[in-house]
Amino acid sequence: MKKLLLSASIMAIMSTPVLADSNEVYMEQLGIINQFNSDQSGNNNTIGSSRNAATQDGTGNYADLDQTGNRNGIDRFMQDGNYNRADIDQVGYGNDSNTYQKGDGNQTNVAQYVYDNESNTVQVGDENVIGAFQFGSQNDIYAEQRGDGNTINASQVLNNNDLDAEQFGNGNMLTSSQFGSYNRIDSHQHGTDNMAHLSQQGIGNRANVVQH
Repeated sequence: MKKLLLSASIMAIMSTPVLADSNEVYMEQLGIINQFNSDQSGNNNTIGSSRNAATQDGTGNYADLDQTGNRNGIDRFMQDGNYNRADIDQVGYGNDSNTYQKGDGNQTNVAQYVYDNESNTVQVGDENVIGAFQFGSQNDIYAEQRGDGNTINASQVLNNNDLDAEQFGNGNMLTSSQFGSYNRIDSHQHGTDNMAHLSQQGIGNRANVVQH
């Protein structure tokens, strides 16, 4: 059984091939020239819900949501503003992603592979960018940016790695890479034009960065 619920307004473009069984998509687009693509292959994959549909509201927003495998979920997805872009790719099973963008010209790219990885991204402002890549199992990324022109690029490979990143202000940048297991990075940058480049390899490493 497949379920698809779509609501669109002026000049919305949608493409929603859904393969296999028990996949569900709930999507709402409001505005002009928004575009939404969804390709789910497997079983029990979900985008949005009957109570909380994935939403794009504004002008020229773009989403490309691909899921392959079983029990992957994009539980909460919201783009509110103009010319925001989100590209989420989940392959495997039990991966979960949540995205919220409010403002103009923000971009979120999430790729999660294998199983039980989780990402939560929040961007409020203009021209912010988040890139999140996870390969392995039970890795977790939380990235939040408020302001303009901030950037977070994060990659985590293998198992049980954790990133908690927060950037409030303008022009801040974080690049983080973790390879191994049970590594953790906490990064909090508040202000203007702060920069952090972090790399951890091995097991049980921990980094804590605070810049104001």
